[in-house]
Amino acid sequence: MKSIIGRGSLISTAVLTTSLLPLVVAVFSLPSARTRTRCAPTRSNHHLSISQSTAQIILAASTSTSLQLKTSSSEDKEQRQKLGRRDRKKRLDELQKQRRRNRWMKRYGTVEALQQTFGTGPPWGDLSPTQTRSLYHTLLPRSLLALNELGLVKVEDLAPLAYEARIAAKNYARSRCVWTGRVGVFLFDQYRSLRDKGRLVKPGTSSSMSWEEIWAKYESQIIRERKERGKELDEDELMMETYMRILEKSCSTNEAVDNLFLKDEGDIDGGDISLASIASQLEKDVRAILLSPSEITKAEKTEKKLEKKQLKEREKEEKMRRKADRKEERRKRKLR
Repeated sequence: MKSIIGRGSLISTAVLTTSLLPLVVAVFSLPSARTRTRCAPTRSNHHLSISQSTAQIILAASTSTSLQLKTSSSEDKEQRQKLGRRDRKKRLDELQKQRRRNRWMKRYGTVEALQQTFGTGPPWGDLSPTQTRSLYHTLLPRSLLALNELGLVKVEDLAPLAYEARIAAKNYARSRCVWTGRVGVFLFDQYRSLRDKGRLVKPGTSSSMSWEEIWAKYESQIIRERKERGKELDEDELMMETYMRILEKSCSTNEAVDNLFLKDEGDIDGGDISLASIASQLEKDVRAILLSPSEITKAEKTEKKLEKKQLKEREKEEKMRRKADRKEERRKRKLR
């Protein structure tokens, strides 16, 4: 008899442990709090709000409890089902977005990805410094910035992609440059690192700033600019502006270096590189990979509206210019 009681208590303990396990896992999976103004958010885009985590805990708790108890109210059951559908849909959408971002990174986010997409040159290089700079310009993630301007993808999702894409574009373009140009770039990187950080770049390490360094740089820059204007930002506004600054700066270049290497507008294409085809492929793939079919349709409709608006503005300006010319011509006739 005692053995039967012992077995019963053991079974009930196992059932209780199994039912509480999802709740314990959900509690310990909460993201730790961080000070946004001091620590850069991670690049993996797993920003989960406390309210969303709390909803997951409630859902897990209700699911575990339903294994033991039957609810007498049909309304409570319907509410749990609705919450479950919404939560599942939200998580599915986020999972699909993350898969699209990962797919884009595998194609354009690293040097190896760009080499697989656009090929590799010989060890001694096959592009002149001018062609290398032009290739770098073409590979910059300006199409990501366009997605944000169309309101299709959030800036906090695009900024980490743009940061990685810029570094990949720079390193890939350098790998295609002739060896003399690569030596010059290496020496310049060493000089700049010694000037800014007080140390040389170690062999095998990147000369680019880390995500944390980039974040701290632009965050402090924005804070300084706002103080000069007498305005202050809360943490959320500061974070969004920092994301936006990183996205914009990932698509811009050094004007002095451009003036040095892009003076010659002659043969820009070189080796097996066609800049026009690369630009076209980037524009096509950024939508095909990062956007859903409904978002692609929305982007096309938005672009058509913008084109019509720009056409009307140009026609209006042209009409005003012709009117001003006729007025000036009548004035000259009167003076005669």
